[in-house]
Amino acid sequence: MSYLIRSLVVLLLIAAGPFAAAMSNDNASSSQEREALENLEFFIDTMVATQRSVLDISAVTVSIVKDGKVVLAKAYGMENREKAKPATADGSLFFIGSTSKLFTWTAVMQQLERGNLDLDTDVNDYLVSFKIPEAFGKPITLRHILTHTTGFEESGLGYLLNYDPAKALPIEEAMARYMPARINPPGAYSSYSNYATALAGLIVQNVSGQPFNDYIKQNIFTPLGMDDSTFEAPLPESMLDRATKGYKRVAGVLQQQPYELVTGFGPAGAMVSTATDMSKFMQAHLQNGQLGSARVLKAETARLMHSVIYRSDERLPGMAHGFYEAVVNGHRLIGHGGDISQFHTNLMLDKEEQLGIFVSYVAATDVKGRDEFVRAFYDHYYPEALEPIASPSDFNERAAEYAGKYRLWRHNESTIEKALGLVAGAVNIAPSGNNTLVFSGLGEPRQYVEIGEDYFREVDGKRRIVFGRTEDGSVRDMYFDAAAFVTASRVGVFEGGLFSGLLPVLSFLIFMSVLTGWIYRRQEFSEMPLPEKRAVRLSVGVATANILFVVLMGMVIGVYQMSLFGDIPLAFDLVLFLPVMAVVLAVGVLYCTVQAWRHGYWRRGRRIHYSLVAFAAVYMTVFYFYWNILGWQHV
Repeated sequence: MSYLIRSLVVLLLIAAGPFAAAMSNDNASSSQEREALENLEFFIDTMVATQRSVLDISAVTVSIVKDGKVVLAKAYGMENREKAKPATADGSLFFIGSTSKLFTWTAVMQQLERGNLDLDTDVNDYLVSFKIPEAFGKPITLRHILTHTTGFEESGLGYLLNYDPAKALPIEEAMARYMPARINPPGAYSSYSNYATALAGLIVQNVSGQPFNDYIKQNIFTPLGMDDSTFEAPLPESMLDRATKGYKRVAGVLQQQPYELVTGFGPAGAMVSTATDMSKFMQAHLQNGQLGSARVLKAETARLMHSVIYRSDERLPGMAHGFYEAVVNGHRLIGHGGDISQFHTNLMLDKEEQLGIFVSYVAATDVKGRDEFVRAFYDHYYPEALEPIASPSDFNERAAEYAGKYRLWRHNESTIEKALGLVAGAVNIAPSGNNTLVFSGLGEPRQYVEIGEDYFREVDGKRRIVFGRTEDGSVRDMYFDAAAFVTASRVGVFEGGLFSGLLPVLSFLIFMSVLTGWIYRRQEFSEMPLPEKRAVRLSVGVATANILFVVLMGMVIGVYQMSLFGDIPLAFDLVLFLPVMAVVLAVGVLYCTVQAWRHGYWRRGRRIHYSLVAFAAVYMTVFYFYWNILGWQHV
């Protein structure tokens, strides 16, 4: 994908070159501006067409603002395939996911400048119907919420999304019922939190005395003329017909999907909007809170909001007041992305260039096109040569201290969601042998070269990472330039490759051997004494329970996918009986192992195999316990 887009950019440099000059010249003639607009549209048309030819994209909407003007607002593809209705920039509503958070943060800053909020006050002072329990001897503040450093664990299974409007909860009830555990002291690590953002929306609601949706409409949408935007979920009838449909492939055929409602967590991701409406929001922030005669923030408040208040490391981009910072080709950008199933959005502001970019995709599969769009734009109009870097000749000697598995702090520790860490959210670092590090686990493997103390850059790209050390000097943490809102830390022994990778695989191979042996030795089984038959039955039972659990849970997850974050289906809970059965049967297998050696069941080789079965059964009991799979540990 990156190669295709960048190749396209090189080809377009010749065709659209005049635009760069026109964009950077405040005194450009009208003919230059027209040429610039024509070339911009050609560039965007071609880039989107290339993306759509590679990725499964149904619709795209784009708006670009520059120097106080909308220089492009255009949509591509279909708003509704069934009705053959084309998407439009000013009419088609897109679900912008977490990009909604920028409006919540703007509301927080409005209340800050009105004296109703303080960034360093315990947020419990602003909560009415419930309080956040004390932990770590330090309160959570709005400063922590704005920078995603609250210390809340990741959570959402069974409640984050809603497919049934009748089950929608008010914000205050959702916040009280679904409060996640606190797993880090506030301010210790950046870890993205939907709950914390929704909590900020509730705080705005409490101190303003208005329902959150009404507040946003009155204080942001209406002043900016954003008449086609709302946080209402489900959508009002007047807007429903213009909502862009989401699709995914089922058996190779695109099928329309139901809308995912973000109700109780609305301030974190419920907003729908158009490209033209979003251009107004971008212009207001680029102009320090003002659009025309309307002002949504004082200039000093807007500048404060756009300033960085947290960095994991001074060499990397940080967190502003809700906006996250990025550096692309030497340009400082602030913005926010958003993903919600079939919708993928990005908004970035370049205050120095007075440039804003908004893009939203409807894609059948998760895509990184939203991020590639911004990079390709800057590679074209604001190119920066990639400086080759030579690897330090002695790096191999110290590469091992960085090697290991690191897990993003955006994870769960108290519920069954912890088990998601088995398949996602981990980074593996390994020495390459050629004085670089190999980074794998989040996308395609990449090589990084040392450019400073614990500071690395991608060999053939611009991504950067920094490692953090403990007080005793050992490497523990990892920070990313592309995501100021997350941090990774080394995993414990039980989450390493041996205990959570190799041993479970070996255990299931042992279980498979039990079933295979039982199938081919049924005649021999019928002739065994009763105690030996009992032992075999227990081993077959424990093997069957473990194997069925993996197979059936995989099927349930494959069928329900993201809807598991709405409601927990009965099938999910039924499958969770299997680990419980496996644990009970493991006790019986362990007892029979002792009896087999004491009374000389079977030949020695078979007793050794049975002991391996017992080991696998006991190990999986510990495995299920550690990953919160035993019982029904979900909301």
